[in-house]
Amino acid sequence: MPDYDFYVKDFLGEEIPREAFPRLIRRASELLERYRQMFTVTPREGFVCAEECALCAIAEAMYAFDQEDSRRGLAGASVGSVSESYTAPPELCPQTLHSRETYYRDLARDYLHISRCLPRGSRHAG
Repeated sequence: MPDYDFYVKDFLGEEIPREAFPRLIRRASELLERYRQMFTVTPREGFVCAEECALCAIAEAMYAFDQEDSRRGLAGASVGSVSESYTAPPELCPQTLHSRETYYRDLARDYLHISRCLPRGSRHAG
């Protein structure tokens, strides 16, 4: 699993703050592990650290979505006398969740081949 130095120096990431990185990279790693259970996942040719880069890209997207979700909780703000009010962020609809999941997989595909696994006992025709 990549560390923050890899994220900044090798991946050239700039979005995720250091303190948020461990949580996000762990979430990204769990997602990639789930992909491995459902798909065949192999590195693309030409990438020395394909898996690490895929994890960083997914973590960066997760951070951006987390930021977007937190902004949705702001219900109102005033500048004079400084007044803010917040609400609980709305539940994300299934389409939004599906779109995010697809986006994460597309990011991983920039660095990794992700293809469907054949069911046990079946053979590839050809």
